[in-house]
Amino acid sequence: MTACADPPPVTPAPYPETGLVLLSLRDGTRVASASIGSDLVAVIVSEDGKTAYLADSAPGDVYAVRVPSLQVAWKQHVGGAPFGLLLHQKRLFVSLFSAASVMELDPSNGKSLATNPVPQGPAAMTEDAGGHVVVAGTGGELSVLGGDSVAAGNGFGVAEVGGRLWSADYKRSELVPAGDDHRVRLPLPVFPFWLAPGAGTSLLIAAEGGTEDTDPGGVFSFDTVSGSFQILATPKDPDQVLFAGSTIYVAAHGDQDVLAIKSGLRKVWASGAAAVGLAADPALGFLVVAVNAHE
Repeated sequence: MTACADPPPVTPAPYPETGLVLLSLRDGTRVASASIGSDLVAVIVSEDGKTAYLADSAPGDVYAVRVPSLQVAWKQHVGGAPFGLLLHQKRLFVSLFSAASVMELDPSNGKSLATNPVPQGPAAMTEDAGGHVVVAGTGGELSVLGGDSVAAGNGFGVAEVGGRLWSADYKRSELVPAGDDHRVRLPLPVFPFWLAPGAGTSLLIAAEGGTEDTDPGGVFSFDTVSGSFQILATPKDPDQVLFAGSTIYVAAHGDQDVLAIKSGLRKVWASGAAAVGLAADPALGFLVVAVNAHE
């Protein structure tokens, strides 16, 4: 008689060291993943949800990737350590951190359309209330493409909340409203890296600890009207925070996972994935995660 035994448990395939992961927006289940690039730092998604755009910093490349197949549609070498990505008026804007410029690409094929010189260290980008592209930088100002620069914090993040632009001063652990000498100290001694609009008049902040990969950082919600903070989580090296639907998502790179925070409850998604960037894709029901174990 042949002995019967339970089959061994199925071990999920590891997440790519560098690439994209698609998670279900409903429950965080992994839908697909693919190895792409070698030093990913950012991801955004087209309005129809069918294309993800990636910034691959060290090689200086930008990718367009089809969703959900995760097949590369095009790859464009831009140099200059691409950092931030923004889709605006049918163009893909790419900030080049080490080249003091912002490139404009054709989203359909990656063709270069224009280059805009900006001050040193251009990083994240957003649109202001007037529909202009605004670029954060490490020179203590926000650059408005086609307009003037505005005094701001010396850092990487920018977000528009309630018709007002907010920046961050990385080394001083402060939030700085654009064009204002008013500064707001963070409630913990951490260093603000990423800003994003939250619900209503709230500003979301992802901040790194003193030793980026090992010390606890902080994820906060700041009410820009009342001036009050809420500490949402203290993961290691939170690289990005994103509000989508009714959930706050955090790319917790140091903890190698994604946090999903809703109604005060925190869930861990994609455990083992070195998340650095996030983009919501409600059209197709995905959370698109850029991972980079080498960052």
